[in-house]
Amino acid sequence: MKKPSLRVAGTLAAAVLAIAGAMTTAYAQTDGLPTIYSRGQISYTSGGVGQDEEQAFKQQAPNWPLALQFSGAGGQYIADIHLSIMKRDGTKVLEAVSQGPFMLVKLPPGAYTIRAAYKHQKQQKNVNISGHASVAFRWNTQ
Repeated sequence: MKKPSLRVAGTLAAAVLAIAGAMTTAYAQTDGLPTIYSRGQISYTSGGVGQDEEQAFKQQAPNWPLALQFSGAGGQYIADIHLSIMKRDGTKVLEAVSQGPFMLVKLPPGAYTIRAAYKHQKQQKNVNISGHASVAFRWNTQ
């Protein structure tokens, strides 16, 4: 049996690493936050349902490069926000659904566009990450 060439072996190894990098991993936290998910170099968590989780998000937010908050008409918290975060050149770095009114995201420094959709209503905001940034989205629907 013929051994694969180094080129074929290198291509196969690169493909395996690309697939592994695209996979989402999850791990539990002990600081009161819900499960943290990782996709490549990007990590995020979302939630904030209940007073204990809300306090954990507010307490941990300064430790994350990006803190997002979602509210509806009257300022009540909302969930199930469909998000896409892209570099300004259009490269998508994260696509996720918020499980609560708060989302914390670990992003490398840079300029990003955040697209958020709630009940078919879309919003878009730009943010520059150089330390910590907070972005609030508010919809006028219930």
